[in-house]
Amino acid sequence: MEALRPWRSLVHRKAFAGAACAAVLIGTFQVATIRTGHEWGDDFSMYILHARNIVKGEPYADTGYIYNPQNPVTGPRSYPPGFPLLLAPVVGLFGLQLQPMKALVIACLVASLLILPRLFRHVLQPADLALLVLVVGLNPLFWQLKDHVLSDLPFLAFTLTSLHLFLRSDEAGSGRRGATLAALSGAAGYAAYATRVLGMVLVPCFLAHDLLRHRRIRFATLLACAVLVGLACVQYVVLVSDGSYLDQVTRPLAAAQRNVPGYLRSLADLWENGYSDTLRKGAFLAAAALATVGFVTSSARRPGVLHIFPCLYLGPVLFWPAFQGFRFLVPVVPFFFAYGLAGARAIDGRLERRLGVRHLVFTAFLAAVTLSYAARYTTLQFGPFPHGVATAESGELFHLVKTSTTPGDVFLFSKPRALALFTGRRASAPFIAADPCDLWRYMKEIGVSYVVTGPESDPFNRGAVYLRRFVSRFADDFTLVMSNREVAVYRVARDPCTPGRRTFQSFP
Repeated sequence: MEALRPWRSLVHRKAFAGAACAAVLIGTFQVATIRTGHEWGDDFSMYILHARNIVKGEPYADTGYIYNPQNPVTGPRSYPPGFPLLLAPVVGLFGLQLQPMKALVIACLVASLLILPRLFRHVLQPADLALLVLVVGLNPLFWQLKDHVLSDLPFLAFTLTSLHLFLRSDEAGSGRRGATLAALSGAAGYAAYATRVLGMVLVPCFLAHDLLRHRRIRFATLLACAVLVGLACVQYVVLVSDGSYLDQVTRPLAAAQRNVPGYLRSLADLWENGYSDTLRKGAFLAAAALATVGFVTSSARRPGVLHIFPCLYLGPVLFWPAFQGFRFLVPVVPFFFAYGLAGARAIDGRLERRLGVRHLVFTAFLAAVTLSYAARYTTLQFGPFPHGVATAESGELFHLVKTSTTPGDVFLFSKPRALALFTGRRASAPFIAADPCDLWRYMKEIGVSYVVTGPESDPFNRGAVYLRRFVSRFADDFTLVMSNREVAVYRVARDPCTPGRRTFQSFP
């Protein structure tokens, strides 16, 4: 066995080098195909607003976004500081140019891909490590995600880094090297937490790993957890403390009942081919079966944190009331594909022993990936976003707001953070009120001067649909200022819900 170690080390080095080349090529492809513009979904605006405040030395949470406690799903008062800190140098150098920010997101994807081979080196054969990088990095959903300035890919990079360093610490033993790697793992885990609060799930993952593999909690593990939790406490006390995330936590069991089928559909979208929904579902079911086989066989051989993390991570995701689609599944996608590849190899091993057939399932898996991805890319748009913050209609809105309103004006808009980012005005989101007078009272409370309807290009933008109907019902109480195909701006003329007047019925 000792004589085989240098040979195995050489094989792994070659495998790592091949995987690194694949990651760099994927990054090059991603950068070369960055799309102009950005979709309306205005989470990205909040991150940029925080980054700009960091650059200017202004209060972190002073973004112009007015939090609406009756519509917490739009977003909390502030976001964790991890991603804004990454964005800050880019914003400082390039201002509000989106392409450099997207390049940063792509760099986080490449970093994640570079970590994958080392993270799963005990799960997969060396020859399959580069394939894992290609299968994950070339997935069309990741290609689409790179055009969104969001925390998903930075969170993935920090999470995988923390897991990798933790496993390295476990292998290093109880010496100084193990303790150093554990501390670094905790620091990377804190970076994940600072990017998305779900990073705190790493703490129970580390503890469960030790109990499962060592039947005790090691000092290095306690050190990793202490660094992560300690830095999180410092952040809470010194930097950012915002409890409005918890406003979304209502009826978690009902949320789970809704979320389970929703997230299954989102995971199945990894196999979206753009042509046949039946083939998408069939490919997903087959891949899920392979991943189950790979998960079971690898956990029986070498159980640990790589099996614990996807299970514990999915728990809070499923119970979180605000369904986030594929975005919240990003951290488990590498595990899904890694165990899928491992499952294909495990089944092929049995087929070879019994029937003498080699690589049948593995080849079918790769063929399905290739055909699915290739078909999907033929249906994707590579040009500018047809809707979003960079269109002529959006530009007309932002220009009017900046030039025809005062800095003290307050807006009600379904995309309040984007409006705050591109106009410097304060804005809040509406809420769907059973009695429209409740919304009028909220508008009076925060001093709304203008209401912006639209955009309705996003089918999930219920707030935009409600506002359009709201303004239509109270047409005599608004003055139209501007309208185009995407949005319309109305000045508030008067409040129809005067004291003593009867309430209005909810919209049908």
